[in-house]
Amino acid sequence: MQTRKQFLITAASAAGALATAAWAPRLGAQGKPPIKIGHIAIMTGPASSYGKLQEVVMKIAVEDINAKGGINGSPVVLQTEDSQLDPGQAVLLFRKLLNEGAFSVIGPMTGTQWETVSPIANQLKMPAITVNASKPGITVRPWTLRLGPADDTAIPQGFAAFLKKYPEVKRVAIVADVREASGKAGAEIFEALARKNGLQVAEVIEFSTRATDLSPVAIKVRALNPDAVFAVALTPSGILLAKEFASQGYRKPVLGNSIIWPGSFVNNVGEAGSNWHTIGFSTNEEGNGDNALYKSVVQRYVDRIKDPALGIPANMANNNIAYDAMLLLADILRRNGVDGTTPPAKARETIMKEFTQLKTFRGLNTYQIRDTGDGDIPHRILTPDVARKVWKFAD
Repeated sequence: MQTRKQFLITAASAAGALATAAWAPRLGAQGKPPIKIGHIAIMTGPASSYGKLQEVVMKIAVEDINAKGGINGSPVVLQTEDSQLDPGQAVLLFRKLLNEGAFSVIGPMTGTQWETVSPIANQLKMPAITVNASKPGITVRPWTLRLGPADDTAIPQGFAAFLKKYPEVKRVAIVADVREASGKAGAEIFEALARKNGLQVAEVIEFSTRATDLSPVAIKVRALNPDAVFAVALTPSGILLAKEFASQGYRKPVLGNSIIWPGSFVNNVGEAGSNWHTIGFSTNEEGNGDNALYKSVVQRYVDRIKDPALGIPANMANNNIAYDAMLLLADILRRNGVDGTTPPAKARETIMKEFTQLKTFRGLNTYQIRDTGDGDIPHRILTPDVARKVWKFAD
């Protein structure tokens, strides 16, 4: 008798085989059939700004690829699906994209979702790239790649830059969203680094992703009165924390990990964020790869986003990695002669093999690919330019 796990793997394999067999591209008057790339993002709910901003960047990438003839004559089409910040939904959408003939998937976005999808991608033999998830150790090779850096490299780099700027910090508190996998892991990294560097950790204060009243957290921080706070929170919670800290009169330096960097934190936090910092590697003015292309992409991105809920001006942050993920897939397929007539299973196998060989990549950013299957980019610390509502380098 099959176990439940064996049944799911067998069913997943059958679904993939069925999708490949049923897939029959139709050549039309316009030329070769398109290549579909799936995109799983958070498009609704409290963290929807992440997905909506990322989708804009990915559409720009698709436009740029198609303007140069597509991939070996086939246009690229992007199919965005809404995971709603739910790991179970992300799995369902991943299977949906497999069955509908996508050659690869970019996403899902958070550590909890990537931790769930990455093993399944290997079972289904569907290549996937995440550009956001920051929890270390959850990329499963060979079928998945994390182009965005994980916190085990990003936080130590930002931590060192922060202590260099604030050498008087000796006693800290850590505030973390422990319901999100990247939040819990980030808090553990901050705590280990603090102790390793001889800092006293006054307390680790936990909260939940969907909490709407964070005043108890701020009151506890005020009572502890640490020299600095390390915070791990998604943008909506980060804004709440910053405003609660300000109302409680806590104005000492705060360092958040990279998950407050994208989204509208910098636009909506106001003066309450003037003592906050995040860990990152670019601003709206400066990248660390092809800077001419970077400025062109940022300008188009800023011009297209008119929704105040997404931030005006829009903050590029690590959304530039989504652009690079599209470039990377296009480069792999182009070099290997893949086009829209290639059976999806063959195209997916080609992408997987390239994932295992990838050591460096240069797009809007320059990446070193670690043996873990995770990208690395040198990180610095940023702080809000309150007047202009954009991030600026603080170190």
